Amino acid sequence: MPAVIPNGANASRVGADAIGRARRFFACTFLLFTVSETALGWGAEGHSIVAEIAQRRLSPAAGAAVAEVLGRGVSLASVSSWADDMRETRRGTFRWHFVDIPVATAAYDASIHCEADRTRGDCVVAELERLRTELRCAPTDTARNEALRFAVHFVADIHQPFHTVGDARGATQIPVSASIAGATCTGSCVPTPVATNLHAIWDSTLIQKASWNWGATVDVVERDLRTDASAGPIVPVEWANETHVVAQRVWRMTPKSGVIDDAYYREALPIVLQQLGRAGVRLAALLNDAYASNRCPIS
Repeated sequence: MPAVIPNGANASRVGADAIGRARRFFACTFLLFTVSETALGWGAEGHSIVAEIAQRRLSPAAGAAVAEVLGRGVSLASVSSWADDMRETRRGTFRWHFVDIPVATAAYDASIHCEADRTRGDCVVAELERLRTELRCAPTDTARNEALRFAVHFVADIHQPFHTVGDARGATQIPVSASIAGATCTGSCVPTPVATNLHAIWDSTLIQKASWNWGATVDVVERDLRTDASAGPIVPVEWANETHVVAQRVWRMTPKSGVIDDAYYREALPIVLQQLGRAGVRLAALLNDAYASNRCPIS
């Protein structure tokens, strides 16, 4: 039987139904991205990169302490995304992954941007300050193990630009279409547009497009880091403010078209690599400082 082709009012109705279904599908897809990405910082690749950069810079004392706390042969990279796995089951850690500073605001204000929520915690700045003590002085082996896992994750998170922005839920509510070839789609390869959100682009997409594996990206980051790269003072609030300045720049980069292409990738990737490098060096400094002594409390 030949296909029945609708016409007139029926065609209009069928067309409207199709458009409605497409819109509902996109809305559901976008909601899925929005909900899932609010639970993440960098993607698994970004967290592994930061952890590996830090591991290479641990002092002998810190290296021994990490082996004792995590177990011999357990790398920082292997536990770097653990905090994301805990976020849904331990709701009091939810807000430890970020700090909501309005993009138009110049700097962090603890009384405004880190107010404690009874069920979801306060913010990444406050948690990193607590971890400076808990890494060495938490009362049990389990607590010290968790403190290390949290520290590895949250030092990385505070360097993800959109983890210092409260607008549009950290840019998870800014829909974009990613069409990036990067370094992984070459020759006759044509990138397939993907509907996502701006936060997710910075969490994972830009890193994934930089190489086929995160270990190769570590090598790229390392080339831009001096072997004696200094982390500077261990002051989480300064890290947050510095990252927020980066976030303001990144916010302005957002194309009005909503299309994230290779031109955007080329502009954004050096910023991503810079932030991953800063996080890795500073994580090493935090751990080296925490494990430099056995005395408690920390003065």
